[in-house]
Amino acid sequence: MGSLFPSLPDEIGLECLLRVKLNSHPKLRGVCKSWNAALKSPYFYQERNRLKISEQRIFMLQTKGRIIDGTSNRVAVYNLENNSCKSLPPVPGPIYSIEHCHFVKQKLVLITDIVRDSTRICVWLFDFASCKWRRGATMLRWLEDFTSAADEDGGLIYVGGGFDRSGKPVRSASVYNVEEDKWDVLPDMNALVVDMYTIFRSAFADGKFYVMGSWSAPSFEAFDSYTRSWKTVENRFNCWRSFVTAPFGRLYFLSDKGLIEYDCSQDKWNIVGPIPTKDWDLHIEFAVMVGHKIFVCKYHPHQDQGYYMVELPNETGGAIKLFRIRKPRGLQGQPICAATLNV
Repeated sequence: MGSLFPSLPDEIGLECLLRVKLNSHPKLRGVCKSWNAALKSPYFYQERNRLKISEQRIFMLQTKGRIIDGTSNRVAVYNLENNSCKSLPPVPGPIYSIEHCHFVKQKLVLITDIVRDSTRICVWLFDFASCKWRRGATMLRWLEDFTSAADEDGGLIYVGGGFDRSGKPVRSASVYNVEEDKWDVLPDMNALVVDMYTIFRSAFADGKFYVMGSWSAPSFEAFDSYTRSWKTVENRFNCWRSFVTAPFGRLYFLSDKGLIEYDCSQDKWNIVGPIPTKDWDLHIEFAVMVGHKIFVCKYHPHQDQGYYMVELPNETGGAIKLFRIRKPRGLQGQPICAATLNV
C-alpha cells in the first residue's frame, strides 16, 4: 500500500479520511489503491467508533414476496438523517425466507432457509471491507420460527427454541462463531414453556442470552456464556412481545402496559411509562435500538407498514416520546427484520 497523501504522514492522512461522511466512502475507495485498502480495513471503522465520529445506519431486509430470489430481495441501508435508503448488492442465490439479521465483527449476518425443501439452515455474510456476500457454515439442524441474538463483542450469534420439521417446539440452543465460521451445540433450556402457540423472542445483554417462550404463559430464561448454564428469570409483567437490547445492559419490552424495562445486572423490572398515543397497537414487525431510541416497524395486514421512533426518557426522567416517520425514500417491498451498525 502506498502513501495516503504524498505530502502528509500516513497517520495525519488517516485522520483526514476518518472524518469523511459515510455517503462519500464509495467515492473514496475509487481514488487510489491506498485509500481503497484503508477503507477496507476493520481498523478504519474501529477508529471511527473510538473517536465517536461514526454514523448509525439501520439495515433492513426488504422482500417483495414469500420466495426471495436475488432480484426481489434487497438489504436496504437506511439513513435516518435524510430518511432515505440505498441497497446493498443482492444476496447471491435463491433463498426461501430470512428472519434473522445481525451485525458481528463488521459483518452483516443473515440466517435463512436456502430453499423451501431445505433440510438445513444456512448463513449469508456481507463483508463491508470487500463489499461482497459469502456463504457461511450450515446450521447444525433444521428449525423454523427460532429466535436469535448477537454477542457483538464476542463475535457470536446465539440461536434458541423454534420448531422441528414435525412442528414440535424445541428447547434446544446453539451458537455460531462468525470469525471461525463454526456452529456449536449449547445445553438445552431448562423449563422454558413451549407449546404449539409459542412465540420465541430473544436478546443478548450483560454476557447472557435471554430467551422468552410461549404466548399464553410467557416464560423467560437466560444462558450465561461464562458458566454455560441456563437460569430461569422471573417474568414479572408477563411480557412476551418484541423486545430489544439497550447498549447499557437493559432490555426494553413494547407491551400492552407500555414500555417495560428489565435491568439485567440488577435483575429488576420497571414500567418506564405508557406509549404516548391512543391508536398504538402491538402488531410489531421488528424493533431495534438506535442510540437512546427504539426504531419500530409496525405491521398491519390491510395497510402499509408504519415506522416510529420511541425516545426513552433521559437520566433525569421525563416522559416517553413517540414520533411517526414517513416511509423511507427508496425502500421497496416489505421490511421483515433489521439490525443497526455504527460505521
